[in-house]
Amino acid sequence: MTSLTSKQNSFIGMIKEKNLPTKWVAPKKPPFREDILEDKISKEKTLNHQRQQLLDRYEKEKLKNTFKKQLCVEMLKDGFHSSFRELDFILKLQIEDRYRVGSEHPVWDRPLLDNEHEKLEYLCKKLTEAESSERANEFKKVYVNNNDLANYFLLRDDNWLSDYFFEKCLNIVKEKSKNLDEQFLAEAHSNLGLAFERQTTDYTAKSEKVRESYFKSMEHFQECYNLSKGKDWFILNKSKDFTKNDIEKLHQIRYQYAEEKLKHMDSPTIFVDACIHLQRIYRIIAERYSANAQEKIDTLSKAYEVCKNSFIGSLEGHASFLLGDAYTENKDLDTALACYKNYFDISKRDKDEENFGIASEAIAKCHEKIGQIDKSIEYLEKYLKDVKKMDRQYSRVCNCLANIYNAMVCKVILIKSLLQF
Repeated sequence: MTSLTSKQNSFIGMIKEKNLPTKWVAPKKPPFREDILEDKISKEKTLNHQRQQLLDRYEKEKLKNTFKKQLCVEMLKDGFHSSFRELDFILKLQIEDRYRVGSEHPVWDRPLLDNEHEKLEYLCKKLTEAESSERANEFKKVYVNNNDLANYFLLRDDNWLSDYFFEKCLNIVKEKSKNLDEQFLAEAHSNLGLAFERQTTDYTAKSEKVRESYFKSMEHFQECYNLSKGKDWFILNKSKDFTKNDIEKLHQIRYQYAEEKLKHMDSPTIFVDACIHLQRIYRIIAERYSANAQEKIDTLSKAYEVCKNSFIGSLEGHASFLLGDAYTENKDLDTALACYKNYFDISKRDKDEENFGIASEAIAKCHEKIGQIDKSIEYLEKYLKDVKKMDRQYSRVCNCLANIYNAMVCKVILIKSLLQF
C-alpha cells in the first residue's frame, strides 16, 4: 500500500511540475487551403454547365441582336415575308417623313419605332395576323387587323402611321369588294375623311395643302354618305385589344371637330355620322374657298340638304340660318327670309330658346331691310312674350327691338322737321 500511494503522489507531482492548463482547449483548425476551395468551385461550375441545355444557333443570335432584329428574324423564321417587307417599308417611311418636315417640327423629337418596343411588337403581331388571315381568305379579319393598327397608333398620336393604315383599309376593301360588304367600304371612307381633316391642323402645312386636304375629306365623306344612305349600319369598332377608356378616347377623337351638342352622341349610325362630318366640311369650304356668292350658296345648300336628311333639328336649323345669311349677302332677301323662318320653326318645334331668339332676331332684321317694320317688331315681341329666360340672347333681342323703335322715332322726328321747312 505504501508503495502504491508513493507512486500516485509521485505521478501527481509530475503533472504539477509540467504546469498543464486546468480547462479544456479546442484543437487548432487546419490551415486554409485555397486549392481545395478552387477545386470545389470548378466542380460546381461543371455540374451547372452539365445541367443547362445547349442553345441552338437561333437562340444564340437572339441574345446577340437588337429587339427589332429579333422580331424580324422571328417573322422570317415563321414565313411572314410580306409582313417583314411592310415593316421595313414603314420604318423607312418614318425616317423619310422626319426629314420631309424638318428638324423644327415636333415629329423630329419623337423616338423612332426601332426604340419603342411595345409599339413595334404590336405592329409585328398585327401584321403577321393579317397575313395569316389573307392566306386563309378571311378578308374581314385582314381589314379588322389593319383597322386595329390604325386606331392603336391614333390613340398614341402617331397620325402619320394611323393615316397609312386607314388608307390601307380602304384599298383592302376596294380590292376585295366581292368578299366584303359595302358597310366596310363606307366605314373606310369615313375614317379616311377624318384623317384628311386632321391633317389640316398641322401648323407647318401650306395653305394649298390644307385646301387639298379639306376637299379630299369632302370626297370621302360624300362616298360614305351615298353608300350608307337608308342603311342602319354602325361603326364596327369592337376590338378586344382596346379597353373601355380607349374606346371612349377614340369617340372623343372622332367628334373633336363636331358641334358641342353632338360630341356626346351615343353610337350614331354610319349615315348620321357621315351627315355630321360632311355638313361641317361643306360649311368650311363654303366659308373659306368659295370663289363667289353663288358658289357659296350652292355649297351651303348641299350642307342644308345633308343636315335635313340627318333628322337632327339643331343641325338643320343652323344650316338654314347660314344659308339665309348667304342669300342676304347676295341681296336675295325674300329667299333669305324663307330660310330664317324655317330656322324659326325648327327652333320653336325643338323648344330651343337660344336658337329661337337668334331666328327671331334674323327675321326681324331681314324684315327691316325689306322695309316691313311692323312684321319686324311682331317677331321680336313674340319672342319676348314666349320666352321667360333672361339670358344673353334675350338681351340681344331687346337691344334689336330698341334699335328699331329708335330708328322709327328718328324717322318721325326727321319727317316733322322736314315738314316745318
